[in-house]
Amino acid sequence: MIYPPKEDSLLLQKWVQKLARGTVLDMGTGSGIQADTASKLKHVKSVLAVDVNPEAIKHCRRELKSKKISYLQSDLFAKVKGQFDTIIFNPPYLPQERPDRELALEGGKKGYETLVRFLEAANIFLNTDGRLLILFSSLTNKQKVEQTLTQHLFEFKELGRTHIFFEDLFAYSVTKSPLLKQVERTGAKNLVYFARGKRSWVFKGTYRNKPCIVKVKRPDSVVNSPAKEGKILKVVNKLGLGPKLLAAKSNFVIYEFVPGKYLEDVIFKASKSKKKALFRQLFHQAFVLDQKSLAKEEMLRPLRNAIVTSRNKVVLIDFERTHKAKKVHNVPQLCTFAVQQRIAPLKTIKDFAGPYKRNPTKGNFAALLKAMGL
Repeated sequence: MIYPPKEDSLLLQKWVQKLARGTVLDMGTGSGIQADTASKLKHVKSVLAVDVNPEAIKHCRRELKSKKISYLQSDLFAKVKGQFDTIIFNPPYLPQERPDRELALEGGKKGYETLVRFLEAANIFLNTDGRLLILFSSLTNKQKVEQTLTQHLFEFKELGRTHIFFEDLFAYSVTKSPLLKQVERTGAKNLVYFARGKRSWVFKGTYRNKPCIVKVKRPDSVVNSPAKEGKILKVVNKLGLGPKLLAAKSNFVIYEFVPGKYLEDVIFKASKSKKKALFRQLFHQAFVLDQKSLAKEEMLRPLRNAIVTSRNKVVLIDFERTHKAKKVHNVPQLCTFAVQQRIAPLKTIKDFAGPYKRNPTKGNFAALLKAMGL
């Protein structure tokens, strides 16, 4: 099925005529109405019309005559290369009602899935000062769309709306936020949303062609944890701990991406000898932090605060809660975790953890490790 131009197409076309410029990507081109409209504008250099439906591409090749337009069959950005000044998308936005989904009309079970998938990748293909022109319906869940935009560091503005039958149609202009532009100016690129932290949003990207992690302060957080983590990483990197710090500003931090698995995905399935090897590394890193009076605050259960690489190297991550303290207990806290993982009997650990807690010397630390067979 080729989606014929209707009220939604005409609403979006109005803003394409006013705002499209430079290199243009018309995602889900369908009948080609937006690609054709953009190609007729003097300030548009070229248009790439993309659709997952090969029949739509054949139709556009046959009906559209502009030399500015080229064509590509692709599932969203799967085969798209390069960046664009304007990206247009009138997605399928109706909730799926039948077992066999109609790709031209239905965006998924809730209606917004295709648009969300588009927004998750759009930043990579949008120039720094570029613009997205998107359309969606009140049936698509406006709150979910705006939440996704905010979460991916976009700014948005409603350009216009049309009411038809039981729904409202919205045309939006979307641009990169000043924060996103600032992150990209440091050299970080290709940001893709990775995770939602308690105090920050986490993105995976590249920094000078190497994988990186970018953490930015969440708008609803009163604590600026990324800025704090940047300062701590400068300190712990000098101690040989943590992922390498790449850049840090007042509201974000960028550090190297450590490939591997969370400790919790390894420790419970590990053999006794491997488990002891992992704990040996954890204890040595905890001792270094103790010696520098740095409280990690997560050593009681560091299941998602440590990465195990393919070479079984343990790298502590998430230093946003780490702070200077007169009394630190990283090693004693880790002893509690060691008891839970049956590294050594409770009595043995208690007998040697006590002297270390009272006097955290190298000698007491060595005695503790020896008692645990580490």
